[in-house]
Amino acid sequence: MVKKGAKTGDGSSQSSNSEKYANDLKIMIEGMQEGNYTEEAFPTIMEWFKNLEKFSTEMVDSGLTYGKVMRNNFVKLHYRELLPILQELCYEIRKRDSDIFDLKISLAESEFSLLKAKVWTLEKENASLRARLDLNNDLVNTIGEILPKLEELKKANTQTLKEDLPSIIKQAACPEIKSSLETINKEIVAEVKKSRVEARSFAQVAMQSKDVRQGPSILPSKDPEGILLVKPKDDTHKDFEANRKIIIDILQTHSPEARLRGVTRIFGGGVKLIAASPDDIAAIKETLLEHGDSETMGNFDLVTPNRRSPQFIMYGVPKDVEEGTLRAGLLAKNITLADGHNKPHFKLEFSIPARDQKSNHWVMSVNPKKYEDFKNKEGLYFQFSRYRLSEFISIKHCKICYAFGHTTRGCDPKNKQLCDKCGEIKGESHRCKGSNCLNCREANRKLRTNYKTDHGCLDRNCPSLIRQKELVIRRTDYGF
Repeated sequence: MVKKGAKTGDGSSQSSNSEKYANDLKIMIEGMQEGNYTEEAFPTIMEWFKNLEKFSTEMVDSGLTYGKVMRNNFVKLHYRELLPILQELCYEIRKRDSDIFDLKISLAESEFSLLKAKVWTLEKENASLRARLDLNNDLVNTIGEILPKLEELKKANTQTLKEDLPSIIKQAACPEIKSSLETINKEIVAEVKKSRVEARSFAQVAMQSKDVRQGPSILPSKDPEGILLVKPKDDTHKDFEANRKIIIDILQTHSPEARLRGVTRIFGGGVKLIAASPDDIAAIKETLLEHGDSETMGNFDLVTPNRRSPQFIMYGVPKDVEEGTLRAGLLAKNITLADGHNKPHFKLEFSIPARDQKSNHWVMSVNPKKYEDFKNKEGLYFQFSRYRLSEFISIKHCKICYAFGHTTRGCDPKNKQLCDKCGEIKGESHRCKGSNCLNCREANRKLRTNYKTDHGCLDRNCPSLIRQKELVIRRTDYGF
């Protein structure tokens, strides 16, 4: 074997392999395209090939031949690192196949139950019609029996006939008809409620089919909650605890039967009241206005906010595209996004930087009545490309105290940075004690839940985070 740089018999230096042959491995790496791989897998695969190219180049430059030592080095340093990459890709494929299978089963069961309920409803309607027909026949017979009496009354006194005829017919037929119809209607309503399957959004079905090993499935009701905001009119009433006591005292004295799901703080020391339905919150608002001291309540505005509009996110729009250009381009290429007067069914809210730093993801609010149309779209056309579209559920999650309901900007300045794993203050001497979700701990303490806490605050399968998503979905107007 002649190593690199060795002299030949005539005194000339033999060319190295790297000089005689092109580096095909490096050429292959330069030709790899990010679009051919997933966002998560591409950096790992690229790093593995670059390390392999570096190692093999060093071996070639050293003039080493392929032998046992080099083989073992290749296995230890490179081929062994390839197995976890392949295992991760196979796991993602199996997981996606499982999600698709669960989604198909869920949709099939929903359609079957709905058809079953419709058949049962039609059978009940048929029975109801038959009952009405029998009642009509009975009514005819009853009227036939009444006719002789009517003739007698007619002869005796026309005025008496006019007065007695309605009561005679009512006493003879109406109670039986009313009772029968009420019974049938109650049976129909009860059976339809028992057999019905509530309509679910794509986000609900998708979240229900996600990694059931780590978190509960989501099937929230879309029945709207009732929300009332009690906002101070000036800065002299910014004490949340004092404002909360005023509201609770009024309800405790004048409406102790009122049921609230929560009483939370809002910006400026205001109070947010959450009830099970808009009717419940309307009754609470009426109690505050009627029984609250006029001078005290005059310091607050009672606001019933509109329900949140559904939101969607469009991925990978070039970063140099401005909002106006994007709106006009979407309307030009997707004619169903506007009405007959070219009024858009959507509103661009804000953009989120993508990982590749060359594009943005755009979040848009849509008309609730057009929610189903947007949900069924796989993407939107803009210029000469189609961009992927999916439902967007926004959760306010602070990255300092990791509480829900506000962002980092609205966090109390007195709060210190916490560890997202163990929930302790993240100081210079901090040592993480392991995963122990502070949000699930608080939920178990305040709401008497039984959530597991062996995960971090940012875990996507955190039960408290999933509950917040349920609340956002419940407070969204889907146009149903």
